[in-house]
Amino acid sequence: MEKFITLSSSSKKALHIVKMSSSLPVNILIFGDIGVGKKLLANEALENYTAYQAIEFEKMIQNKQIDFQSYKHIVLYDIQELLNKKQFFDKMKDIKIVATSNSDYNDIDNNFSVKIKLEPLSQREEDLNELINIYTKEANKIYFSEKTTNDVKIDISKNGLSLKESIFKSVLLNSITKDELINIMYDYFLNELEKENKTYKDLLEIFEIPLLKASKKINTSQVQMAKQLDINRITLRKKLTQYFEV
Repeated sequence: MEKFITLSSSSKKALHIVKMSSSLPVNILIFGDIGVGKKLLANEALENYTAYQAIEFEKMIQNKQIDFQSYKHIVLYDIQELLNKKQFFDKMKDIKIVATSNSDYNDIDNNFSVKIKLEPLSQREEDLNELINIYTKEANKIYFSEKTTNDVKIDISKNGLSLKESIFKSVLLNSITKDELINIMYDYFLNELEKENKTYKDLLEIFEIPLLKASKKINTSQVQMAKQLDINRITLRKKLTQYFEV
């Protein structure tokens, strides 16, 4: 089970507030951007907790599928998605709620005495470095690789979500051999040719587009691209226009 990383000062402070508030009869709201660890922090707030997506819990109450009054406390994810917030909080007034939300929580603000904002990973350098190390080790184990954190390319546009995806993708691509790539493409082309009436021309873009994109990234002009790829400039121009509308 993943744990909330607390190496940066802001994440340490957030966890401290959660722990201090866990035994108090107050609702706790944890908010921030996607992938910053809101659910992981919420899970640290209570012992022996039950967790639901807020909107699913609301539907179960409405459909009388659950005895919500039997709960003393509960963790609810994405509470901003509730359909009837006032009615929901009126019913839950005697139950301690630890909830997560994106930054759009103004209409539920007065239902929470404790509000904790989690900063993005770009502002939590120590946490980011630890997560890079953790995900690189996980990816190495899965792909039987020995890549280091220096070998991976990272994307933190969606914080932890995009970070993990980018590291796994990076380790995979750095680990795959030419023969393995050929076999992957063989399986793909076999599948395409069996299910549809595809021709060589139809499937040509599968390897031409990434090849041209890679060359465009490396080279600053079409002259350099044509020279590197050993292709006629007129032919190159036609292919770039066909695929990229340049």
